[in-house]
Amino acid sequence: MHQSKNLALMFLLGTFVTGGALGFTADRFLNRDQVCTSKNGASESSRSTLANRLVLSGEQSKALDSILDDRGVQYQRVLEPVRPSLDSVRENARNQIRRMLKDEQRARFEALILEMQDTTRRSKDDT
Repeated sequence: MHQSKNLALMFLLGTFVTGGALGFTADRFLNRDQVCTSKNGASESSRSTLANRLVLSGEQSKALDSILDDRGVQYQRVLEPVRPSLDSVRENARNQIRRMLKDEQRARFEALILEMQDTTRRSKDDT
């Protein structure tokens, strides 16, 4: 009985670590080019910053916009099939965290989650 509990705990720990590594990797991959993402990624000012730093002409800026828009669409296509898995890993980790917290801490954690969702929603609305 004790051995099966240890095995289950090791499985949960392995799932948590794997999920964390996958989430971290996906986040780094998606945000590594943040200076040049836009409508499907980051803010319009990032595009302007890139265009200004590269001293692009108007025509080059339009071409850059098209390239980055297309990249954003491609990112969405690639992520679409794995997004449910990533969401599941994130929710599993959150549930594990909820179980270890005291009531007061859990309330703060829920507020943090809402704050993060609000920030994400705002950044998507800005683009």
